[in-house]
Amino acid sequence: MKDGAEPAGRHRGGPDSGRGILPYEIGRILVLGASRSGVGAAKALVRRGRSVVLSDSKPRDALGDLSGLEASGVEVVTGVQDARLLEGIQLVVKSPGVPGEAPLVQRAREAGIPVWSEVELAFRLFPNVFVAVTGTNGKTTTTALLGHLLANDGRSVRLVGNIGQAVTSLGAGLDPAEELVVEVSSFQLEDVHAFRPAVAVFLNLTPDHLDRHHTMEAYVAAKMKLFARQGPGDVAVVNVGDPYGAALVQELRNHPPGPNVLTFSLEPQVEIDSWVQEGRLMLLGMPGPAVDELILRGPHNLENALAAGTAALARRADFGIVCEGLKSFPGVPHRLEQAGTVGGISYVNDSKATNVEATLKALGAYPEGTHLILGGRDKGSDYRPIARNCGGCVGVYLVGEAAPLIREAFAEVAAEAGEGHGLEVPPVMDCGDLETAVARATERALPGHVVLLAPACASFDQYGSFEERGEHFVQLVRDLEKRA
Repeated sequence: MKDGAEPAGRHRGGPDSGRGILPYEIGRILVLGASRSGVGAAKALVRRGRSVVLSDSKPRDALGDLSGLEASGVEVVTGVQDARLLEGIQLVVKSPGVPGEAPLVQRAREAGIPVWSEVELAFRLFPNVFVAVTGTNGKTTTTALLGHLLANDGRSVRLVGNIGQAVTSLGAGLDPAEELVVEVSSFQLEDVHAFRPAVAVFLNLTPDHLDRHHTMEAYVAAKMKLFARQGPGDVAVVNVGDPYGAALVQELRNHPPGPNVLTFSLEPQVEIDSWVQEGRLMLLGMPGPAVDELILRGPHNLENALAAGTAALARRADFGIVCEGLKSFPGVPHRLEQAGTVGGISYVNDSKATNVEATLKALGAYPEGTHLILGGRDKGSDYRPIARNCGGCVGVYLVGEAAPLIREAFAEVAAEAGEGHGLEVPPVMDCGDLETAVARATERALPGHVVLLAPACASFDQYGSFEERGEHFVQLVRDLEKRA
């Protein structure tokens, strides 16, 4: 740790008094969205004796079984949401899927009713140390890897947030000594106010979720809220190889008192803390594991390893244990996951690549002999960078709603190539669904080739989640193995 700083997270909430106790004047609370975050928030609040209304704009039959919630005392309202829901409400808790411009959210703000995100509520309810990870790509891998490193160091750790389990769903048995390693999305950060993680990790920012945030500036502003309340005793771990990360470092250092800033990048830079040098990770200036000792593949995963290793050391984890943990971590499901090999053809599930930059990183890990499956629900993306980086692809197979947009982007790049201004693009085939795409890719693939699901799109046109999409891909590969 630089400058003799105290270990991150010595405080239990910094200047915010009363963590773990919700103010008594907040008696009746409206939770918007019956997702896992909304349900978790409603349960946490009713356990604390609060009057809770859980509302979702979807009809009741489109939601899961909420009878248990009602039996616990939660009032469930589904369908049309109007201003009458705000009568007598002292707090609105917003699920990540509910946009800030939702009419009921706007009316709450106009009425002076506080609006909190679910992660903000969790921070107020639980006195635990929070360690948070954000960025456009690599959040889940870095969060899981950081949890792995801290657990290997003997810590009691919970992985929560956007990685799967809502933070507020942690029950009454949560030990205040447990460290909460939280993956936080821009949606979860939209309405944080007191949230102050002991360690906050910034990975990268590229255009994503612009269908929700509308502008890159709004997306960036949401992400940067992670660091807004950090102060002395906290640590910000920042990728200065990313331009937004470099700007964040300058902002934090130019406005003291702030957190202790630790920086990382794939390339050595002036006054950098962790980097890669001659095939080896350098963690806080100390030689760590060799790159070829890591199971994780691809340059982007080296950034994830630098981030997680630096953050674990910021939490005073043992250096040797951190190095061994970096070498033993196998990765996470749906992120460059080896789904199987059939007839010498490798099948790789990167269903979590839900934006263009993530797909480009996947192509960087598999640059040759690749059959790329793209498509799903569009998020306002520009797909031309993928077309320009498909030189090693044998074929591209389109699925879902975004197929016409992706095909148009590839046609544009192909036209540029015809004019001598670009690379030739591979054949692009409309397949409609994932089963057809896997079948056609398999027909055309040769031993040594890779069939890569890296869709660059959300899954919600044909699946309930990217996990469901990835599991379907894995099942299709298992079916191929049975027939082989």
